[in-house]
Amino acid sequence: MGEVLHFANVRRAFGDHQVLRGLSVDLPLDGVTFVVGKSGGGKSVLCRIGVGLLKPDSGEVTLLGERVDLAPERRLNDLRAKVPYVVQGHALLDWMTLEENVALATAPNAPSVDEVIERIGLNDFRTRKPSEVGPGLRKRAAIARALRLAPRAMILDEPTTGLDRQAADLVNATIAQVATLGVGVIAVSHDYRALEAIASRVVEVREGVVGYVGAPGPFLQREAHDG
Repeated sequence: MGEVLHFANVRRAFGDHQVLRGLSVDLPLDGVTFVVGKSGGGKSVLCRIGVGLLKPDSGEVTLLGERVDLAPERRLNDLRAKVPYVVQGHALLDWMTLEENVALATAPNAPSVDEVIERIGLNDFRTRKPSEVGPGLRKRAAIARALRLAPRAMILDEPTTGLDRQAADLVNATIAQVATLGVGVIAVSHDYRALEAIASRVVEVREGVVGYVGAPGPFLQREAHDG
């Protein structure tokens, strides 16, 4: 296996609520990995812990060979540039155009703003402000901004939540395109239609541990049978 986001016996509680209960899994940083599970089951918590936005109560977290749970904040910032975390909201600056928002992110050997905008299909909207476009375009602009960091992979938290089907399909097509560029995607999602269409693998978080790791087909068959 290539580069991974590695979790070993990770536990995390909020007050008396134990969210992660000794979870262990490797999330490959290639292709498209969907992290699924019931709402409140720990999917987003897991991914936030993966880039150091939350600390585990115990266990080990390793990203690109470095211990995330022990790293100082300065080092975590470097790791987040290599594997950026794209929040559920678009987090764009409202007073800037989409092009200007994309240009905010940069890194050594970063692709140009024009190249990223072209690849993500934002050419016709580059001079619009976030308030002038729909939520699907705002999400695609956020993904384009992450690409400007020349990342090894990116983590997307609920990238299609709140979108209509057409907008969600466009965002999912963008995710698939990102993967063709050699940038791995870890997507926290409830979108089983997209899972079937674009996922390379599925990781299910169930009751604080891993309930399934593997190909989408058997997972969807199991869900259809259980449903």
